[in-house]
Amino acid sequence: MNNKRTTRAFLLATLLFLLPLGSVANADYVVTVMGPEAPADKRYEYDRAVIELALTKTRAKFGDFTVRDTLSGQNTRRALIEASNNKYSNFIIKTSMSNDLPESLAVIPFPVDLGIVGYRVAFVSEKNKEALSSVKSLEDLRKFEVIQGLGWLDTRILRHHGFNVRTNAEYQPMFSMAALGRADLFFRGVNELLDEWEANRHISGLSFDETISVYYPLPRFLATSRDNRELIERVHEGLLIAYEDGSLQELWEDKYRASIDFANLSGRKIFRLENPFLEGLDPSWQKYVYQVGSELTQ
Repeated sequence: MNNKRTTRAFLLATLLFLLPLGSVANADYVVTVMGPEAPADKRYEYDRAVIELALTKTRAKFGDFTVRDTLSGQNTRRALIEASNNKYSNFIIKTSMSNDLPESLAVIPFPVDLGIVGYRVAFVSEKNKEALSSVKSLEDLRKFEVIQGLGWLDTRILRHHGFNVRTNAEYQPMFSMAALGRADLFFRGVNELLDEWEANRHISGLSFDETISVYYPLPRFLATSRDNRELIERVHEGLLIAYEDGSLQELWEDKYRASIDFANLSGRKIFRLENPFLEGLDPSWQKYVYQVGSELTQ
């Protein structure tokens, strides 16, 4: 009798091992996403919605799920470390793709922002807004000091191209630093401008530039610990389904279109820079990237 039970258990274990990961539904499947860093921080709302969309598209194959936020107040650099260490259940975050991410991370090769965050526009003080209107060249623009978040890939890209960049560990204070002229330019994604302006326009002296944009390829992929094999398979499959049926583009338009229109890229000088940290990256992600109609200016 014991031998029969052992044999049945062995056969069941073998069958489960041979089945694709998605064949085993898990009703208690918990996925952890990035919570806001500050009360007015809306940067991760789209990320959560995209992840939930991918999980929903694959529910029939993989089963139900629950999505939870990390505690608020955590910055991007810390979150990347915690994703590498798999601190939370199926912790998945969006990160700017580069060729030197931790080896313990696996990235899902799909640019969830459709590359739009590579178009950068700047929060500035009222004084610097006037000064920026006279910028004619990249050399002119390099005269302005930039502030960016600690651990952001933007810092390294801009420094590579000769910009003077200072960093700050916390997201929210950088708006005040720009308003006070403690840094000249606080670059943000064109898709982030409107939400952040509405959340921070009460800051005395804060404004945003309306004349220039800097562009560099900045694909942002979802990343998680390599141990989360089912999550990687499931989210990747769900993203592709959502893109093919158009639901991902609908979500993108709903979240980002108003900010893109508000930024008026067609009315700006756009300076194109290369991203040296994409060397060796499979270029297949480029077919999903949003493109501005007008020619970019160098």
